[in-house]
Amino acid sequence: MTKPAKRTLAFACKAMGGTVVGAPAALATTRFAGAASDSREVKPGRIFFALPGERVDGFDFCGAAAQEGAAVVVVAAGRGRPAGCSGIPVIAVADPRKALGDLAAAVRKQYRGRVVGVTGSNGKTTTKELIAAALTPGSQVLRTQGNLNTDVGLPLTVLEATGKEDFWVLEMAMRAPGEIAYLAGIAEPHVAVVTNVAGAHLGRLGSLDAVAHAKGEIFGGLAADGIAVLPVDEPRLELEVAKLPEPRKRRFGFAGPASARASVRIMDFIPAGAAGSLVRMSVGYEPVVVRLPLAGEHNARNAAAALAVSHALGVPLLPACAALQRAALPPHRSHVLSLGGRTVLDDCYNANPTSMSAALRTLVGSAGRFGRAFAILGDMLELGEEAAALHHAIGEEAVKIGVAGLAVVGSLGAKIAEGATAAGLPADRAMVFEDPEAAAQAVSTWSAPGDWILVKASRGVRLERAVEALRKKL
Repeated sequence: MTKPAKRTLAFACKAMGGTVVGAPAALATTRFAGAASDSREVKPGRIFFALPGERVDGFDFCGAAAQEGAAVVVVAAGRGRPAGCSGIPVIAVADPRKALGDLAAAVRKQYRGRVVGVTGSNGKTTTKELIAAALTPGSQVLRTQGNLNTDVGLPLTVLEATGKEDFWVLEMAMRAPGEIAYLAGIAEPHVAVVTNVAGAHLGRLGSLDAVAHAKGEIFGGLAADGIAVLPVDEPRLELEVAKLPEPRKRRFGFAGPASARASVRIMDFIPAGAAGSLVRMSVGYEPVVVRLPLAGEHNARNAAAALAVSHALGVPLLPACAALQRAALPPHRSHVLSLGGRTVLDDCYNANPTSMSAALRTLVGSAGRFGRAFAILGDMLELGEEAAALHHAIGEEAVKIGVAGLAVVGSLGAKIAEGATAAGLPADRAMVFEDPEAAAQAVSTWSAPGDWILVKASRGVRLERAVEALRKKL
C-alpha cells in the first residue's frame, strides 16, 4: 500500500493562512503525511482537522487524535490549544473546513500528473471505477475511495496521494448549487465527466435544468485546454459546454441519429446473464468488444464514458478495454449474485427515478424468456413535492415491462405498490413490508430457480439488509 507524500508544517500554514499556536519552532521540524477529519480514522503522522458539526465538534476529539498519532491538529482560531495536544503543533485557522480545501488545492497545484473529475445524477461511482480501471494499464492511479466525494472527502483523497501517480480520478457529489464548482476549483481536472442529468436532488434544486447547471459547474473548473466528456443525447449539458471549442469535447452514447458527434458509440449490447454483458463499441471509429462484468445498458454507457476519458488522455485502446473486463466495483452497485438458483441484482446503494427505471429494465431484460423478474424496492429520497407521483409511476412502469412481483419497504415505497396494483399486478404480488428482511422472505417464497431479483432503494433505507436476508434464506 502506498503512503501519502510528506509535507512540512510551514507549507500547510501558508496554504491555509494559519498560525501555529504556542510552538512556532515546530514550523521548521514538523512534517505530516495524509489527513483525517474523524479521530477514529487517524493514523500516525497525519494532520487532523477539527471540523465543527451539527452533532459533534471535532475540537473535542483533538486529544483522541493526538493519542492515535496525529502529527498536527487544525482548529478554529480563538479556541486555544485543545486538551491532550500539548505534545504536538496546533494550527489555528479561520475555518477548518475551508482550510482543508485550501491545503488540498495547494497540493493539487504541485501535482504533475493528470486529473479526471467525475460527477452526474446516476452512475458516477461506477463510472469513476471504470475510468480508473481503463487508465490502469502501465500507470499508477489514485481514485476516490468509498463515499469520499464531498467538500471534505475530496480534499482528504488528494492529501492521501503520493504525488507520483500518473492519474487521479476524483468523484464529486453535490446537494446544492456551487458545491461542484468548489470541488472542481480544488481538483482543476484535465478531463471533466458528467455521466447524465436525472431526477436526483429535485427536492433541493427544483428542476432538471437546475440539476444540469449544477452538475455542469465541473466544466468551469477545467484546467487550461481541459476536455469535457458528456452524453451525446443530453441537450441540457450542451448548454453547459457551449463556450468550449469542439476539439475540447468528447461525447459518448448509443449509436443513433445524434451519435455522429460521439467519440465513443455503443453499437450493440447483449445481456449475458450473471456474467454481465457483451458490448460492441466504436472508439474514435475503431471497433472493440468489451465483456463487461456488469448488467444493464446504463452500465454500457458508463463504460463508454470511461473509454471516452482514456481516449482523450491517449491511453492505448485495447489494454483499456481489457482492464474494463477486470473492473471490480464497491459493494451494492450492480453486483450480480447467484443465490439458491436465483440471480440477485444487488443495486441498493442509491436510487432515483431514472436509475430505478434503468435497473428494472435491466432486471426484466436479464430474466429473459425463461425466468421471472421480482424486485425488492424502497424509498427514493430527495424528490421534493413530486415524490409520491414519481414512486407511483415506478410501480406502474414495473408492471408494464413485466415484473412479476414487488415487495416494497417504506412510506414512499408503498406508493410503488399502489402504482403496481393500479397497473394490474395482483395485490398479493405488490406488498408493503415493515422491514427489508420481511420483504426478502416474501420474495424468496414467490421466486424459484431461474428467476431474477432486483434490490434497490436510496441509501437511507439500508436495503442491503434485504440482500443479506436473501443470502441467508436462499
